[in-house]
Amino acid sequence: MIYLDYAANTPVDKRVLDKFNEITLDFYGNPNSMHSEGIKAKNLIDSASESIASYFNTKKGNIIYTSGSSESNNLVIKGLADRLKTKGKHIIISEIEHSSIIAPCNYLSSLGFDVSVIPLDENGIVDLKKIEKEIRNDTILVSITSVDSELGTIQPINEIVKIVKKHNIIFHTDATQAVGKININYDGVDFLTFAPHKFYGLNGIGVLINFNNIKLTPLIHGGKSTTIYRSGTPVTANIVSCAYALELIMANLDNNINYISNLKKMLINNIKKIEKVHINSPEKSVDNILNISISNASDIVDKLYEKNICISKQSACSLNTSPSKSVYAITKDKFLASNSIRISLSHLTTKEEIEKFLIIFKELVNENNNN
Repeated sequence: MIYLDYAANTPVDKRVLDKFNEITLDFYGNPNSMHSEGIKAKNLIDSASESIASYFNTKKGNIIYTSGSSESNNLVIKGLADRLKTKGKHIIISEIEHSSIIAPCNYLSSLGFDVSVIPLDENGIVDLKKIEKEIRNDTILVSITSVDSELGTIQPINEIVKIVKKHNIIFHTDATQAVGKININYDGVDFLTFAPHKFYGLNGIGVLINFNNIKLTPLIHGGKSTTIYRSGTPVTANIVSCAYALELIMANLDNNINYISNLKKMLINNIKKIEKVHINSPEKSVDNILNISISNASDIVDKLYEKNICISKQSACSLNTSPSKSVYAITKDKFLASNSIRISLSHLTTKEEIEKFLIIFKELVNENNNN
């Protein structure tokens, strides 16, 4: 089996799984309890939160644990909208946001909120002038992804922050496809979302960093937790393993980037030689994602599955029957958008796997072109 869908999900690092098992077995006390076992669990959570906070130059109290990035995105968007609805009902997002950004915004639109969608330029970058032009007196939030999940485009977060903060507006970025993949300076960001299952941690936990402790209306009300913004008994093993996964990936980030960069160059150089394959990912994109388009993409993806090669048609959270919104945003071509394929790499990917994939992919494409 050749796995080339690391942007959708990564295999858990055995060291992270071992840590999860160790904590689950040995630290079973409820961290809200005041007895010795509860205090042990709480201390582990505090230590993990301090570790996570250190990578983002913030405080442990600003870390909010959720079930994943989708919940984190919903929390910040709905929570802010409810809290600030008397101040304004205008939100700005981009056209390449994840469905967990778009769906809550659509929900808020049904409640009378106004959502402006910022287009991309031909390089897949959000239109900065358009962001500033769309800002109004009733704008309460700007939310722009750090890295597009389909094209891998890296957005100019620092430049966006300067524009948004000039107008004293709250800024959120979904960094789910960025954390553990690239280095980004998040100075000036108010809210940041990520999840460890994108960097060899476990599914079922997400993080929302509330850098400035801005008030939110919780999605989940109830029992005591690590924060007032998300109720529910903290899962000690999830939190500790999340911090450990982040620690491991950040320790080798530069080496991973260099290694994956060489794999992507190898992919691009060889794919360019294959007739009728269009490369969609812009130059300014993360090394682990390459998006291409080919006639009858669904059939080719299915045939790759039959040969035990795992890739994505669009992103894992997209509807397979719908065109790629990201590809269409930069190409304005429905054919390319309807026939896009995402190949995503890892430091676990081998050169031999890429070579084998290229041989099989070229055979399938040539067979497709000849039919």
